[in-house]
Amino acid sequence: LDKVPNEPEALHMLAALGEGVVPQRASNEYVIAHFDRFAEDFDKQLVEELDYIAPQILVDSLRDQVGIPSGNLIILDAGCGTGLCGPKVKYFAKRLDGVDLSHEMLEIARKRKCYSHLIEDEIIRYFGRTKQTYDVILAADTICYFGDLTKLFNSLIRVLNPNALFLFTVESCDEENEFRLSQSGRFMHGKNYVQTIIERVGLSVISFANKTLRTEYGEPV
Repeated sequence: LDKVPNEPEALHMLAALGEGVVPQRASNEYVIAHFDRFAEDFDKQLVEELDYIAPQILVDSLRDQVGIPSGNLIILDAGCGTGLCGPKVKYFAKRLDGVDLSHEMLEIARKRKCYSHLIEDEIIRYFGRTKQTYDVILAADTICYFGDLTKLFNSLIRVLNPNALFLFTVESCDEENEFRLSQSGRFMHGKNYVQTIIERVGLSVISFANKTLRTEYGEPV
């Protein structure tokens, strides 16, 4: 920060390490800086080195809810990144949109040729201004960049069709009724906290699973 004042990654990670005010969510500037820089190596590092399976977990959950893919659903991949969910979920979709803040990540997602539309935007802002509604919204490893989930879930409501599904991952927190920023720079959420937010906005939990999303420093996340 002496060299580059207000550098977003440095500010965020200092907060994660206990220095300064903990934010209610990762800033847009942090997300853009972090993932634009990370984009080229993202797939290799997560899939090959960290055994990342969050997209598969969500697609398996979708299949449990709707059965064999019929290709008739309008689906949003929220925080789509490089599009790891795309090849797995495209068979369920007649329209598959992806939204992400990172331009560089979206450029890689575009090469997969799975998406009907790719939108460079912050997801709460997108939820607030899009006219499109969805049968399914997926968020693989996206909510971990939000601490307080109230605004996210409130904004989500307006883009859900009747009987829509929101399938998402969070990193589990020992404090069941809270969220906290971990030293990884990602937020962890307690199960009771997440369920309280869901019920507060008028949604209901239809399925919950405790599974390993990836490994980190040799430990399951």
